[in-house]
Amino acid sequence: MRNLQIFELAALLKEFMFGGAFLRRAPYFSRDEMQAWQLDRIRRLVAHAYAHIPFYRDHYRRAGFAPPDLRGWEDFHRLPVVTKDEVIANYPERMLAAGYDLDRLIVSRSSGSSGKVLDICYDSRAMVTYALAGLRLYEMGFAYRPWHRQLYIYTSPYPFNSLFGLYPMHFVPTLTPVAGIAAALVKVRPELLVCYPSHLKQIEAELPADARASLRLRCVSVNSEMSTQAERDYLAGRLGCPVLDEYSSEELTRIAAQCRCGAYHLFEDINYIETLPVPGAEPGAPGVIVGTNLHNFAMPMIRYVQNDLGTLREGACACGWKFRQLVNLQGRKNDSFLLPSGREISSGFLLDATYEILLTWRTAVKDFCLVQEAPALVILQVIPGPGWSAEIAGKIRARFGEFFEPGVVFRVDEVRECTKTKTGKRNPIIRRFAATLRPAAGKA
Repeated sequence: MRNLQIFELAALLKEFMFGGAFLRRAPYFSRDEMQAWQLDRIRRLVAHAYAHIPFYRDHYRRAGFAPPDLRGWEDFHRLPVVTKDEVIANYPERMLAAGYDLDRLIVSRSSGSSGKVLDICYDSRAMVTYALAGLRLYEMGFAYRPWHRQLYIYTSPYPFNSLFGLYPMHFVPTLTPVAGIAAALVKVRPELLVCYPSHLKQIEAELPADARASLRLRCVSVNSEMSTQAERDYLAGRLGCPVLDEYSSEELTRIAAQCRCGAYHLFEDINYIETLPVPGAEPGAPGVIVGTNLHNFAMPMIRYVQNDLGTLREGACACGWKFRQLVNLQGRKNDSFLLPSGREISSGFLLDATYEILLTWRTAVKDFCLVQEAPALVILQVIPGPGWSAEIAGKIRARFGEFFEPGVVFRVDEVRECTKTKTGKRNPIIRRFAATLRPAAGKA
């Protein structure tokens, strides 16, 4: 992703100083007010996509749809969904809106868990909105002020490192050795730390008690990997500040984030989120998350299948926000395990099961990765700690044997380093073989 240019930074600063009122008010809109705004935005977006983007024009014509047919939510929910493979196959010629110059757009690239390169383009106006939404996200955790420093640990730098000196951000690549990251944390002494959960765990273990005590951290925002509430609560206690999770993607940008009360609030002024039932799932089970980004007119994502699972819930939150909440978030669908019988075990369950190991044998396991190599073969990669023993390995095998059906081989392998992605991201739950996820037709 390229850096923002001076005129784009100036627009962002201007919007921050004199505008941005909508993003500040929107979390307190009533449900009816928010839905009215979303539907108006969606009508404009769909009409724009139909008129200016070949993929969407053909996609909707095959479904017998034209923009005048979009009179209400039921009409919108009948539109065909869009998959990652379709976006990749049609990029860039058939996915970019006419009149946009690819060289002037901001391109975000991700291979994701599938290994397929995915490019998403935004114009600078949309990027300004996303940046303001990011500032608001951090304010959910503490009173984030322009002079507060942020340490940003990620695969690549953010498009800007400050707003003309305000909100200074110090970037550290994820592939930096943990000792180097911990040293940067001590040197910068940021109020805000943004990183993967796995990095936070390693950083906390690397820091001696006196170094932890000297930190000025007021909040940690974790993202990109699955983590449990128990894990975040433990790290929050060790670091003396909230550790809050963010849920986002390259395709939809900001989707949801935790407030201080622990609720995952959807960013309803950034995306319209639906869930569709998984074929064969029981009633009430978490559905496939499908999102429509409400600001990206350069390369719209309309009813895009996010391939995660969750449940949407309305209701008041003690923090005061009225945005709907995302519950039962189960992470990447392709990180669940599929057994020979067809039974599926969610990534959330598996993550809790593996984290139980760390709580039970704190000194025995430094890190782990649970890998399903084939339907009947599951391997737990373990980096042994000083308390590791053959007896503990046997207890882990017995415990995990309770989760899998007869015929599934479960093995514990001692390793020096757990499996990671090419960019250094740790995914603790990995399935090596593919399974196609296509949501059943349904209403939000």
